[in-house]
Amino acid sequence: MADTEIARRVPVWVKILLGASLAFNLAVVGLVGGLVTRGGPLGGKGPGMGYATPYVIALPSEQRRVVFGTVRNDPDLPGRGARRAAYRDMVAVLEADPFDRAAVEAILQRQSRGVADVQAVAQGAWLDIVAEMPVEERRAYAQRVSDVAARGGRGKPDRKD
Repeated sequence: MADTEIARRVPVWVKILLGASLAFNLAVVGLVGGLVTRGGPLGGKGPGMGYATPYVIALPSEQRRVVFGTVRNDPDLPGRGARRAAYRDMVAVLEADPFDRAAVEAILQRQSRGVADVQAVAQGAWLDIVAEMPVEERRAYAQRVSDVAARGGRGKPDRKD
């Protein structure tokens, strides 16, 4: 028997599909690259690493648990249920016709107060911990804060304590 090769042509629709797939992938890569070089979708002005993040990340894990536990166990702070209710309220107001700007502002104010209350409790717990640190421990902590802030909160700090 003679070796005969059967030449098979790739259908045009497969070529078009592969071309479209390549174009889509390049668009996604371009989008991600643009976001990375600009500092995210908000141009580096979004929440990113919050102001308190370096302070909390730099704490030893046991002290970090104390801060989080203080916030979690405070009965005066809004819990998950209250936050969910605020979102449900907002959805209802957003769906309403006519649009009620005052109702939206009231919900946003309520959510802002909740965030401020959580922040105040967390800051108080953090300050209690830092105030009790001996000077050498506090200096080592300050260096960890500096390190965490310099790298933008990515990764875990080296723990030598």
